[in-house]
Amino acid sequence: MVGIVVVTHSAMLGQGVKELAEQMTQGRVPLAVAGGIEDPDHPIGTDPVRVMAAIEEVQQGDGVLVLMDLGSALMSAETALDLLPPEVAAQVRLCPAPLVEGVMAAAVQAAIGADLDTVLREAQAALAVKAELLGMPLPREGAPGGADEMASPAAAAAPEASHELTLMVPNRLGLHARPAARIVTALGPFVADVQLARGERMVSARSVNRIATLAVRGGETITFRATGADAVQALKALADLAAENFGDAPDASGSSAATGTAAHGKDGAAAAPAAKGGVPASPGVAVGPVAWHHPAFDAPPPDLAAGTPAEETARLEAALDAARRELAALERRTAAVAGKQEAEIFVMHRLLLDDATIAGDARQRIAERREPAEAAWYAVIDEAAESFRQLPEGYMRERAADLVDVGARVLRLLTGAPPSGPRLDRPSVLLATDLGPSDMAHLDPALVLGIVTMQGGATSHAAILARSMGIPAVVGAGALAANVADGITVGLDGATGEIWISPAPGVLASIESRRAAWQAARQAALAGADRPAVTTDGRQVHVHANIGAPADAPAALQSGAEGVGLFRTEFLFLDRAAAPDEEEQRAAYAAAAAAMPGLPVVVRTLDIGGDKPVPYLGDFAAGEDNPFLGVRGIRFCLARRDLFLTQLRALLRAAAEHPLRVMFPMVAHPGELAAAKTLLDEARAALNAEGLPHGPVEVGIMVEVPAAVALADQLAREAAFFSIGTNDLAQYVMAADRGNAAVADLSDALHPAVLRMVRDTVAAGNAAGIPVAMCGELAGSAEAIPLLVGLGLDELSMNGPAIPRAKDVVRGCDMAACARLAERALDLPDAAAVRRLLAEGG
Repeated sequence: MVGIVVVTHSAMLGQGVKELAEQMTQGRVPLAVAGGIEDPDHPIGTDPVRVMAAIEEVQQGDGVLVLMDLGSALMSAETALDLLPPEVAAQVRLCPAPLVEGVMAAAVQAAIGADLDTVLREAQAALAVKAELLGMPLPREGAPGGADEMASPAAAAAPEASHELTLMVPNRLGLHARPAARIVTALGPFVADVQLARGERMVSARSVNRIATLAVRGGETITFRATGADAVQALKALADLAAENFGDAPDASGSSAATGTAAHGKDGAAAAPAAKGGVPASPGVAVGPVAWHHPAFDAPPPDLAAGTPAEETARLEAALDAARRELAALERRTAAVAGKQEAEIFVMHRLLLDDATIAGDARQRIAERREPAEAAWYAVIDEAAESFRQLPEGYMRERAADLVDVGARVLRLLTGAPPSGPRLDRPSVLLATDLGPSDMAHLDPALVLGIVTMQGGATSHAAILARSMGIPAVVGAGALAANVADGITVGLDGATGEIWISPAPGVLASIESRRAAWQAARQAALAGADRPAVTTDGRQVHVHANIGAPADAPAALQSGAEGVGLFRTEFLFLDRAAAPDEEEQRAAYAAAAAAMPGLPVVVRTLDIGGDKPVPYLGDFAAGEDNPFLGVRGIRFCLARRDLFLTQLRALLRAAAEHPLRVMFPMVAHPGELAAAKTLLDEARAALNAEGLPHGPVEVGIMVEVPAAVALADQLAREAAFFSIGTNDLAQYVMAADRGNAAVADLSDALHPAVLRMVRDTVAAGNAAGIPVAMCGELAGSAEAIPLLVGLGLDELSMNGPAIPRAKDVVRGCDMAACARLAERALDLPDAAAVRRLLAEGG
């Protein structure tokens, strides 16, 4: 296979181009980046030795194509050829094609096994595509990039029978870059000349560039014409690809959910056809008018005094770096919970940040006009977004929203302002690209009928907080919701991920009926929420609430919570410019406890890292190959003594007003617990010395690391309680990233290997006489509760709205029967078998 080398002055730019190419080819093409130089203070430049090493890295015997940005990149590439052995240099081609377009086109051709000359021609043709779309002269026919250059070897043969395939393009965005790449890839194995026609125009279907010049839109009719030995098979492969939406996600615009056409069940009633594609995030049914929440970027920033151009440029660079870290974290989280395709939006946003014209224009304004960074950045983004809005192609016009989103992020970081929360003036279904904890904190639950976000997943902050607030939510909806205007009626089912856009009257009636049934069931469960959860044979299981803010506690109490089993304090630290001080934390912890008078409240100390980086605290994850195995939880707190001591002081002071329990996350061995307790004693001693009131706290740990299970007997001697976090425990036990869809069936808390860890933790707790709780997502699963009761857990902690149902399930449990169910589950081979067992009722 032909290898590809990208030579750029900026390593980050090169990596961005590589990411785009790998999305096109699923990483099949050997591709290396030679970007930047080894000078931390002046990293921009090119290095011939790096270019030589990159060529050697991707050389597999079929040649290497080198694409460069400008200036010294060409000289470095030429020098690298002189440094290589002659036999290697002879198989290298330097390509003058435009960097991004050339790499994309070359990578697709290399992926299907094209030879070096064909890969080179396709890369060179990339400029012709842009020229044609802009109405500029094309290269002459027969020259590199001409229409006849990309004919397959079959085209040189004598005329053969022609076969045709005519179809309508089903995906809304038409044959954009990724579908075009998939067409070329699908044709790779076949000996056939395949042409693609749109109206009177025809191009080679083996060229991403030539397909792009057709600008085929969704809903248009196209024709593939094929000749050659494999013509029929090639057209069959294209028909199969088209049936799969050319690889794009299903889109609402072509579904009955978008048009309002009703489907009917067996009884003739409207069955509410659904546009699948969203991720179920918070159960419940909602229907109502849409209200969009967009990032605040609708007015220039206030007049500010400008520093020197150097100072303002430095401020801008710092904000750009912070924005890149935020976007990288969002990309990781979204890919983890919703899939790589949904995360691609953040790759594009990072590329927008790195666009030399945007950042460069802002720097130029600062230098020439001596403007503050905020004003320069706003002006450049506003002008660029307006230029997008004036473009004739709808898809390109929509990119203005992405630019504004990126611009708002950087502007927020420049000003130090927190994200602005949604504001509603009537009951609505809230739509947003994504929602952070601070956005959720601004919501009025009385006005939010439901939530739909384009990004995110079931464990995103928006999803977690929606569940705690009892608001139906579907996340990760992607393009399904992208073009829904304010005021349009939308229905959603947060338990199934279904979304209905502009439903017809019969469909709307069905959705409203479903909503009424959900509300009736919830009210029925609430009627008995205050009663304790006691099994039929007399064992009480305490049911507590997971909360992310003090405001969640009153609603949880109304749902029947017998205390707080998990107060996630990291939500106090997210989406802000600086950490909350001691007094703010003290007030938050005291408020949560006051809302649960006389009931236990467990506060988990700061748990960041992994998928929860906090830029202003230092993004450890950015420098770690696997942040879930890095500096997170108690490890981070012990490394940041000042931050940890502030939180411990706040907890002790809050405990003077209301009893509290403190829980340390990610503890792996007794040494970490001892170190944390030593700092707690240090905080208490400091408060004594200062004469500040404080109270006693019980100290427990989260059990979410296999090492903690193995050492549970030792940890139980020093801990007052255990609480099992099944989300992390599952991924660590199974060595399977919980966000990787390829191993999702392994990273399942119902896997017998994880359940055995739960059994062993309960046994260690019983032996030491300390209670064992579970606060992971599994604890709130009604289907799993009989199994958890059978494993002997003392407490279950979950999102408030799940509590009434959970208590009902416990009241129907018999301990002996549940214990037998647990024994059977522990002997099964995998999570799927356990789920079948639970579905069958044990």
